[in-house]
Amino acid sequence: MLLESPASKRAAGQALININSSVGQLVGGALIGAVIASQGGTAICYQSPYFLIGCIAIVMTLLTLGLKKLQEQIKTAKNNY
Repeated sequence: MLLESPASKRAAGQALININSSVGQLVGGALIGAVIASQGGTAICYQSPYFLIGCIAIVMTLLTLGLKKLQEQIKTAKNNY
């Protein structure tokens, strides 16, 4: 993924990836906790967050269909290397 940016901007790109990853973990944990708490906090309430996570995973999987193909990635890497 870092080969998508020029060499002079790769450190900033890596920092953004790291920050987004960390924020995603924090928000994800808070969101799941909020869903459980909003439904009463009983054992049965843990089903909704798993369903929510499953739906998000399906959407993310579908979004991967829009990613670059291998040949396009190689071409971009060669241009930015």
